Amino acid sequence: MGMLNRPRSGAAARHDPWTGASRQGSHDAGLDGLGGLGGLEDDAASWSTPSPAPGSPLPPFRPSLSLERTRFAVDLPDASTATVDVDHTEGRASLYRDGRHVQTSDMPVRFPLGPDGIEVAANRFSMERIHLVSADGSERRLDPAPGTPEHWRAQLSRRHPGIGRALAASAVIALTIDLILLAPQLLELVTHLSLWTDHFAPFVSPIDLPAWANTVLAVTAALAGIERALTFRHHWLLDAETDGIGG
Repeated sequence: MGMLNRPRSGAAARHDPWTGASRQGSHDAGLDGLGGLGGLEDDAASWSTPSPAPGSPLPPFRPSLSLERTRFAVDLPDASTATVDVDHTEGRASLYRDGRHVQTSDMPVRFPLGPDGIEVAANRFSMERIHLVSADGSERRLDPAPGTPEHWRAQLSRRHPGIGRALAASAVIALTIDLILLAPQLLELVTHLSLWTDHFAPFVSPIDLPAWANTVLAVTAALAGIERALTFRHHWLLDAETDGIGG
């Protein structure tokens, strides 16, 4: 709560989640001319994580930030290594080359690498695209960096393929059950809104579960969605609920 009491004059101190330090920046310049909205944008900018400085080193990945960030890497033809650090909360991606910062951009973004490029897209919940696209049109998905949840999940499947397959199948089953049991109840809720009832008869769900059961279903679906996000699986219907969370 200490950030709520920060001084209002001068450059705003912003918290760097990598180091825990406060950093000064000029990101707020020019907001005074926006009148009453300027103060709101000033507050938003103060909470925003500043972009890394050009050439700054790649910080170590902290597992405690796994719900906010992730990281991928790929070896390039020129023997250098490109690393993409993804900030889900800010909707930004940062490109590092051989451990040095090159560029930070809002997603979706294509980072140019000579004739090739790295295309990055993500939502609040998961990665949508993280591919090296060569000049000839061929694509390769970047590898999860060590320490990330995606890397841990990939290693689990490599070391224990049976467990990996069981988790993947369980996620599909959980989302299917969730869709069958929750969808009719949600449809009933929507069709009882005045916008619908003024023109059509409301739908009555044949399924009416107690609140605790619906809560269990929602939590199970969230865990299943995480499993599928970590393994880059997606289906437009099965993952519709987690897509909504991500959006």
